[in-house]
Amino acid sequence: MKNSPAAPTGNITPRFYTFWSINGPLDHSRLRRQLEEFRAAGLHCVVFHPRFYPGIPPYMSPAYLAEVSATILEAKKLGLRFWLYDENGWPSGTGDGQVLAQYPDSGAMRLDLTPAPTADSLGSFHTDAANRLVPAGTPGAKTWHLTPRKINYVDSLDPRVLGHFLELIHERYRTGLDPEAFAYIEAIFFDEPESGMIKDPFPDHAGIPWSRVMPGKLKEKFGADYAAKLPLLFARGEGSREMRAAFWELVTDVLTDGFFAPYLAWCQRQGKQFIGHVKGEEHPLFQLPMVGSCHRIFRHFSMPGIDALERYPSLDFFPRQAASVARQFGDGRAMVECFGGAGWGASPQDLERYLLWLGRNGITDFVFHLSQYRLDTPAITDWPPSEPLHLSWRDAFPELLARVTRELAAHPPAAADTLVVAPYRGLMAEYEPWELLQTNGHNASTFPDTPASRINTAFLARLEELKAAGIAYDITDERTLEEDGRCENGRVHLGRASYAHLVVDPGAQLRGEWPTTPAQISSAAEQHVTNNASYLSLPLAWSVPALPENAWLIEPHREAPRAFVAKFATAFTECTTPARFLHFADDLVDASLDGHPLALETSYDGTLAQVGSLGPGEHTLRIRTVREFPGKPYLWLKGQFTLRSLAPYAPGPNGTIRTAGPFVAGVTAPTAADELVAGGFPFLHRPLVAETTITLTAPASALRFTAAGGDAVRASIDGQPAGWAWGPDWQLALKSPLAAGAHRLRLELVPSTFNHFGPHHYYNGDWHVVSPGQVLGEKNFADLPDAPAATHVPAWHFKPLRLPASLTPS
Repeated sequence: MKNSPAAPTGNITPRFYTFWSINGPLDHSRLRRQLEEFRAAGLHCVVFHPRFYPGIPPYMSPAYLAEVSATILEAKKLGLRFWLYDENGWPSGTGDGQVLAQYPDSGAMRLDLTPAPTADSLGSFHTDAANRLVPAGTPGAKTWHLTPRKINYVDSLDPRVLGHFLELIHERYRTGLDPEAFAYIEAIFFDEPESGMIKDPFPDHAGIPWSRVMPGKLKEKFGADYAAKLPLLFARGEGSREMRAAFWELVTDVLTDGFFAPYLAWCQRQGKQFIGHVKGEEHPLFQLPMVGSCHRIFRHFSMPGIDALERYPSLDFFPRQAASVARQFGDGRAMVECFGGAGWGASPQDLERYLLWLGRNGITDFVFHLSQYRLDTPAITDWPPSEPLHLSWRDAFPELLARVTRELAAHPPAAADTLVVAPYRGLMAEYEPWELLQTNGHNASTFPDTPASRINTAFLARLEELKAAGIAYDITDERTLEEDGRCENGRVHLGRASYAHLVVDPGAQLRGEWPTTPAQISSAAEQHVTNNASYLSLPLAWSVPALPENAWLIEPHREAPRAFVAKFATAFTECTTPARFLHFADDLVDASLDGHPLALETSYDGTLAQVGSLGPGEHTLRIRTVREFPGKPYLWLKGQFTLRSLAPYAPGPNGTIRTAGPFVAGVTAPTAADELVAGGFPFLHRPLVAETTITLTAPASALRFTAAGGDAVRASIDGQPAGWAWGPDWQLALKSPLAAGAHRLRLELVPSTFNHFGPHHYYNGDWHVVSPGQVLGEKNFADLPDAPAATHVPAWHFKPLRLPASLTPS
């Protein structure tokens, strides 16, 4: 954020972006159509993100650059901002593998502890059972060797490697894109660079960041005998706390000089912003091995950025830290890559809550992770959901973003008058590298109990105490305050921000004299407005004029590589029922039904095959996919029918209902008062339309629905659109009061996207974080510690679907 404008004043209007996952061949009409859909969804910008890109046309080829140019210029016509992701995949710096291919000496290293020496080992030391340094020959002591080891990454600490990356990727974009298109690119997005500590092969015992530049840096910092001091980073001994703090602060500096500063400088020369996030921002303990201190690293972004995945709000620390740096050294804008892995069960209520949590902590720019360019089977399983394009409630997206914008404008984050000094240096002094091996590598939600982790846990608890007391605070680290802060007129000034209160965490190691003052806890009573008006609840008697297009997820079994078979039963008895079709998410070589070849038609997302009227009984479907991938291909039978389970439904985990199946398709319609999953629509993706008449005894400005089950409802009243409602309050705010009397109410009930895509067999139902492992049934970091090794069960899980039982006018 060098040369940033003056400190912001007032509220900042949020911006919404999509992480556009380009996972298929580039097609101009498809790209243009999705740009139009993004604009219609209320988004301000796209982040063009080659991700599992198949290389059609080849990545960074002239044909590829021509297609990207055309896409950028289409975005410009539509008024959509355009950011360019810097990789095909992630993390940043590999150049789609080209950096290592053309510059083999660009590989990353880590300095690991090994029980045996190699020719490259830098020395050895000995530890006792308490991990203290002891002399050689001490009974029971272990001997360790400091051994450089190659890892699967590029050297993010060496500016020469960053130079190769810029040459192979961004200089090609600069010279190969249409000049008008390149000029329109607003920002370059980088993703998850770090010091190399979390790349495989992982150390057997412990490791620290290393590089061919590190010996020179260490010699400058610690003198020619630096190698003799390195054991203090791994074990306790005289001077270990001082050595560790100095080393990890050096890691921050070397990573800045090797990656962030030169990358930012290149972007600034081209008139582009440099925006993204590192790996491990969640709390100081996780930041330490990844980058040292984000507070230092953020200074070299055009806009501080974080990664906040999953469905539910978590720690306030990391969005608040990014916002703090934005206020202290930037223009007030801070970015988040958000909501990835929230699962197909994520609802409008979930996303609204999540955005408001981030916005109230000062985040202003929201990049939704992610929207799939093509929704084939690998994309369905790739950190869902695909938002907004493939949500059952995609049409509600503009209203949701508008509500969040209005709410943040009406209730912006409180101005912080308290500055909290986080204990980065204190953590560094206690941290031992082996701790990372016992830390959750996704978001560090779990870690071992150590002196360092206890400092971190206590610090986060103190932030919760400030929040509970209603104190608005910003954050800094010790070094930033020492180098950039000053006391003047009884206030602490840091960059462009000013604070009346300075709170130094007890774990911090702050050098120099700083006049700390306690934050003043307000005792002002919260005012509550009581509305004494009472309204009668009106029961609703619904009719369903027509069956929606239903879907049945049919699970095939693998017979051979890329060959699958599925059996399913139907109870159709009418030959004149509407035509039905099979929808395959993937490209197929061929398919047959009951031994008869199917005529395949390429569709916008996948492949279609008309099957017409199916007679009663069991049917056998065989398919061959064009490419191989883990798990089973997704395919549905679609049409106007209902689907009944032969086993009863019962309550399931995490708000689901479950059944053992199997399913049989027929044409018997449920009654409108039924729970509609059990009534015939377990896999429904389209809204179910219902109608009723309501009679108001007095004018109403809002209608509140009760006992609804689903993700959202869209209402029309007397033939006119009336808007959206969703949980938790299910309230429909009317644009103008509705007069007393009878009115025709039409409702579109939107089912959960989970019901269409699952993972239906996950043992914990609709889980709040879904990596590809949850879809495949393989235990991973996103599971509970006591989860079984195979996390899929035979039962099917669904989110309930029910029309509102009543409404209350107000």
